[in-house]
Amino acid sequence: MAEIALLSAILSGVLFTPLLASEHVVDQLGRKFIPSTLNVKVGDTIRLKNSDSFAHNAYTDDYQNEFDSGMQKSGEDTLINIKAKTHFKVQCAIHPEMLLHIEVD
Repeated sequence: MAEIALLSAILSGVLFTPLLASEHVVDQLGRKFIPSTLNVKVGDTIRLKNSDSFAHNAYTDDYQNEFDSGMQKSGEDTLINIKAKTHFKVQCAIHPEMLLHIEVD
């Protein structure tokens, strides 16, 4: 019976999803997101690195992929898990001129 459940999970893609997911790295440097645009897929992860010598607070109000990194100190990384197909922007609450546009396929 366990073999049937495993086979069912494999065929439905449940076990393959993590294998197909990618990690994308976005740096916060010079009060900019680098890159400033990103195309990702549902299930992917975005690693926000803070390479500046000061804190950032990245967030989005997109209700499908909502997150808030909180006070992200210099040298810290924040992981964002992409949950839904949409287009959204990420901003820094401390430096509002920082914008990252994300397109989720």
